[in-house]
Formats: sequence, C-alpha cells, structure tokens
Amino acid sequence: MDEELYLIKDAGVSPRQIRLARVIIGILLLSAAVATPLATTPLLPIPGYMSGFGIAMVVVNIILASLLFAKGLIESKERTIRLGTAYFFVTVIFVPLIAAFPGGLMEAPIIGSTSSAVWLWCGWHTGFGLLIIRYATNSEETAGTATSVRRSILTTIAVVALLTLAATQGLPYLPQVLRNGRDFFDNSTMLIPGLVFGVNVIGLLCVMRMREEKPEQLWLMVGMVAACIDVWLTLYGGARFSLGWYFAKMTSLFTSLAVLVSQLYGITRLYHSIAGANQILLTQANQDGLTSLSNRRCFDQVLEIEWNRARRDKRSLALLMIDVDYFKKYNDCYGHLAGDDCLRQIAQQLLRVINRPGDVAARYGGEEFVVILPNTDAAGARLVAERLLLNLTAASIPHADNQPLCHVTLSIGVSAMVPASGGSTTALALAADKALYEAKESGRNRVCTARQESFALTATPAFQMS
Repeated sequence: MDEELYLIKDAGVSPRQIRLARVIIGILLLSAAVATPLATTPLLPIPGYMSGFGIAMVVVNIILASLLFAKGLIESKERTIRLGTAYFFVTVIFVPLIAAFPGGLMEAPIIGSTSSAVWLWCGWHTGFGLLIIRYATNSEETAGTATSVRRSILTTIAVVALLTLAATQGLPYLPQVLRNGRDFFDNSTMLIPGLVFGVNVIGLLCVMRMREEKPEQLWLMVGMVAACIDVWLTLYGGARFSLGWYFAKMTSLFTSLAVLVSQLYGITRLYHSIAGANQILLTQANQDGLTSLSNRRCFDQVLEIEWNRARRDKRSLALLMIDVDYFKKYNDCYGHLAGDDCLRQIAQQLLRVINRPGDVAARYGGEEFVVILPNTDAAGARLVAERLLLNLTAASIPHADNQPLCHVTLSIGVSAMVPASGGSTTALALAADKALYEAKESGRNRVCTARQESFALTATPAFQMS
C-alpha cells in the first residue's frame, strides 16, 4: 500500500520536464538574440493591444496566485505563499498600469500622465524580482496559514497603492523618463532600467541556486529567463510600439504562463495519482488479501444489491456456502503457510467454476467461502457446487488427515429463492448455512440443498464423491 500511495506526493522533476525546460530556455534566448538587433524597429500601434495584454496578465496571474496560495495553505508552506504573493503583486499592479497607459482603457491615461505607466512598469519588474528573491533565498520552512495569506494580500495592495501614488502624484519629484511621448530612458536615466534588469537577473540566479527539485522551481527558472528578456528588450527597444517592446510583452506573459502551466500539469498528475490510490484503497477494502477473492464486506454489499435486484425482477437468487473439510487438521499437519496456499488453490478452483460476470466468489472467513449466483435456481446452483467438488478432486491437494480420501474436500450448502417483498438476505444465508451443516453431518465432501419453499433440508440423496 505504501509503495502505491507515494504517488500522491510531489513526484519531483522528471528528466522529460528538464529537457523541455532547456529547450524552451534555448528558444527564448535564441529569439532574444535575433530580436535584439531589430528591437528599435518602430511598428504601428495595434488598437486594443494593451487592453488585451493587460486583461490576459491579470487573469493569468490571479489564477496562478490563487493556485499557489491554496497550495501553500494545503501543504502548510509559507514559501509557496510567498511565491503566490509575487504573482498577486503582478495582478494588482497591472490595474493602475493599464489605467495609466494611453490607449490602455481609454485614449488618454485615466490616472497620472504618460510617464506614470513607465514608472509603474519599473515598479512591476522591480517588485516582482524582489519578491522572487525573497522566495528563493528564504529556506526556512515555516507553516503557511490563512493569516499569512491575508497579510500578503493586504500588504501587496498597500504597496501597489503607494507605488501608484508615487507614479502619479509624485511625478514632479521623479526623473523624466519619457521623451516625446514615445521614447523612454535617455542617458541620464539609463541607470533605472539597469537596476530593474539587475534585480531580475539576481532573481534568476537565486532560483537557479535552489537545490530542491520541484516542478514549480524548474518552470519558475524558465519564467525568470523570460522576465529578464522582457526587461532587456524593453530597454533595448527604447520606445513604445517598437519590435522589442511588442516582443517584451509576449515574454512577460510567458513569465507567468510557464509557472501556471506547470501548476495545472501538477494538479492533473495529482488527480491521476489520487484516483489511482483511491482505486487501490477500494480494491483493498473489498478484496481478501490472501485469496484475492472478494472479502466479507464486499460479499455483504453485493448480496444486498443482488437480493434487491432479484426481488424487483422476480428472479431466483442462489447462494453457496462452502467449508473446507478438516482444515484445522490440515494446518496442524502441514503448517499455516501450507494452509494459506491450500486456501489460494481452492479460491482458484472457485473462480474456474463461476463464469458469468455477475457471479461473485468471496472468502467468508477462515476456511469458509461463499458464492453468489444471480438469476440461478437451486438446481443450477447445485450443478455449480458439484462441478467445484469435481474440480477440487481432480486437483488432488494432499490432506493425510482427511481419511479415507487423503486429499482436500469441501462441504457445500446450497440455497436459492425468489426474494419476497419484506424479506431479507438473512433467510437465504441461514438456509445455506443449515444446508452446509447437514452436508458436514452427513459425512462431508458433498452438497446439500435447502428446499426453496420452506428452506427445510431436502430429502434427496446428497452428492458424494467416491
């Protein structure tokens, strides 16, 4: 059981994921290398581009932040909540960022001026990079709680509010970062994007230094490569609506998408593992560990179901109750391990004589077995029981203390009836048990059948092996 349930835990990073991540990083770096010389190429503004981009960023990041917050709470890990805080920060800061961008929501900025969006862009990438550094450098595993999630959310909203206030109302006190409404960061302000780029590079290096092999960290590394490329191409493009500017927007979306897809993939694998583990538990809850037949619990459930079905359809339901003759003597003579093997062989013979999908063989307890035969009358059930005795005789399992035959034999009680309204399975089981008792009292190695009408024992001669 333990060998199977490990699947529910974090499966770690597979070699296939590592190869895929390397390929994607290679594609990102190659694309950035190709785009860098062309980054300053001016392109036409695409109507609604920033609106669509902003909505996509908000949706992707709020989903990712929610997943990480939930994961942190479920696993009780503060570190995962910190990673969720980084993406929640991106979600929140994009609201004022799009509002400040001309053409983002309306033709003119809703808040601040055209320079406000540039400063909020700096706040976005700097804050995200710092939060990633905080996530990657703090190895202390403290318990994640709902209080820490609420604190992270409120702190993030407060920080973004302060950044928005600084980028709008504080513009007179900030350096001029936008020229002619399009170009940004001249020589006098080049240090600002350099610092932003440096923070993201440090964040990437910190993630690369993490020694825990988890999918979220692997794909966070891919995302941080995209984040660095985003800052680099924005800086190198030098203006809005340049090729570098457009390319940077796509890579910034990929920064979050890489981690989001890894989380969704992890959830899918987790669901698959839980479903598999649940099936294992269900099997173990209904299967006898020694013989692999159904257990007593499963027998009781199936008998109740088949009883109700037979009553509804007005069809006969039959039950065989089987006992191994002198099994205690067998254990005393051959040992308990041999006794276990004997029970397994009998179980195999049982499975050979029931061929219909609805027939159920179960271990009732100890050396007793039962067989449920839906839509079967007493005569049909008796034929199955006699076939079982014949097969077991042919198997000739040695039993020196079962004289005079000297091989393992069975005593079988058969009962069958059409369930009446208001009746219960107890009557069927008691009749089979009484028939089994009569088979044992009559010399064993035989089948006795209970009369359907009164469930008294039949007077016809019992089947006996010679």
